[in-house]
Amino acid sequence: MLAQFKAYIERISHEDGKHKFSLDDVLLMGDGLKALELLHKAIQNQQQIILVGDYDCDGMSGTALVLYFFREVLGYPLVHYIIPRRNVDSYGVSVPLLEEYTTKRRLVGEVYVVGGIQGGQALNLHNSLFLSIDNGAGIGDEVHEMLKSYQSTLILSDHHEFLEGRVPKCDAFVHPLLGDQHNFKGISGACVAYLLMLAYAKHYQIKMRLDHLHYMQILAGISTIGDLMDLSMPYNRQLVQRMDANLKKGMPANLQQLYALSLYKNPYKLAALAWDVIPLINAVGRLDGIEGFCHCNLVVDFLSQNMPNGYYAQLLLETNQRRKELVTQIKQSLQIVRQKRLFYAGGAVPRGILGVIANQILEQDCLLALCWRYQGTEIEASLRSKEPDLIALLAGMKQAGIGVNGGGHKLACGVVFEGMGDFEKALEFLDHGML
Repeated sequence: MLAQFKAYIERISHEDGKHKFSLDDVLLMGDGLKALELLHKAIQNQQQIILVGDYDCDGMSGTALVLYFFREVLGYPLVHYIIPRRNVDSYGVSVPLLEEYTTKRRLVGEVYVVGGIQGGQALNLHNSLFLSIDNGAGIGDEVHEMLKSYQSTLILSDHHEFLEGRVPKCDAFVHPLLGDQHNFKGISGACVAYLLMLAYAKHYQIKMRLDHLHYMQILAGISTIGDLMDLSMPYNRQLVQRMDANLKKGMPANLQQLYALSLYKNPYKLAALAWDVIPLINAVGRLDGIEGFCHCNLVVDFLSQNMPNGYYAQLLLETNQRRKELVTQIKQSLQIVRQKRLFYAGGAVPRGILGVIANQILEQDCLLALCWRYQGTEIEASLRSKEPDLIALLAGMKQAGIGVNGGGHKLACGVVFEGMGDFEKALEFLDHGML
C-alpha cells in the first residue's frame, strides 16, 4: 500500500487549475460559523484556549498548526494543548484525560532538556474554550457535561467517521461529514483545523504574512500525506502541491535539521516525505506512554516553532530508531495466521505498535490485516484494508451480534472486542462475511 501511495504522489507536479475553493465553505461543515464566533468571543474576553490533539501525525501536526496560528499569527499567548498518551489513555478527549490535569498528575508546558524534563504548570479548566483537533467524532457526551460544570466551552473539529451516526454533544462541531454542499471532501483532521483558522482570519479580517500561510500549508500537507488521505480529491491534491512548492522554495529551519541529522542525508523529495519525516513524527505518538519514551509534546513543540531545535530533532531521530528496533523485536515473537482474505497476529503488543504491524501484514497477499493485544478481558486491535470498507465491516459485525466498538477510516481503524468469544466471531466474519 505504501509503495502504491509513493508511486501516486510522484505523479503530482502541477496544479491543473480547474478547481476553485472558497473559505466560506468552512461555514457549511456543520457549525462552522458558530465555531468562529465562539473562538472570537473567547479571544475578546481573554479566555484560556486549550487544544486537545491526537497522537498520530495528523493530530500532532494539526495541534502544532493551530498553536502556531494563535501564537505567531494572532499573537495570542493564552493557549495550551493536551494530547492523550497512546499506550495509557483512551482515544480522544475524555473525562479520565481531563481528570489527569485537574488532579495535577499531568502538567502542560514541559520541555525536554539534556538529562530530562523541565518546567510545566498546572492546567486550570475553568472558564476556558476547548478545541479538539483530529478527534471528537467518537467521544462520550459526558465530556461536554464535565466542561459545562467548569463553565467552559467545547468546539470539536474532526474528520473521522461518526460511530453509528451519533454526533457527540458539544457547543459547535466542525466536520466535513456534517454538510454536503462544500468542496472540502476527504480532508485530514489537521486540514479541518487549518481551514477553520484561515476562515477565522478571513471572517475577522486578520492580515496574515505569506510566510505564516506557507508554513501552515506545510503542516497541513504533512498531515494529508501522513494520514494517507485520498490525493485524487481535488483539495488534497492542491494542498500537497502547494506544500511541495513551499518546501522546494525554502525548507523551514526545523525540518532542515531533520534532514541534516538523518543518517541517509537524502535531499527533499515529495515522494519520500512519507519515509523521511512522517515516521519520525508517528514514532513518538506510537510509543508515548511507554516508560522511557518521549511524549507527544516533543513533536508539537518542535513543529509549532519554525526555528532550529537541534536537541528535539535528535530526539525525534533516536525515538524512530528505537521504534524500529522494538517493532523488529515484537515481530519476531509473533506468528501470522493466514486465512482466505484476512491475515492476523497478536499477543503481548504495545497499543501504539498495533497499527505498524497491521500495516506490515497488509503488504502480504491479503485483503485485510489485523494485529491484536489483550487489554484486561477485552481485545484491542488495529485493522487495515486494501479495498473493503472497514467502517461498513464494523457496522456489519455489530449487526451480527458481535460485541465490538471502534472507529477510524475506511481503510484503517481501531477496534475493541468485549471478549475472546467476540474476537473469534469477528475473525470468522472478516474472513467469510460481507465485503
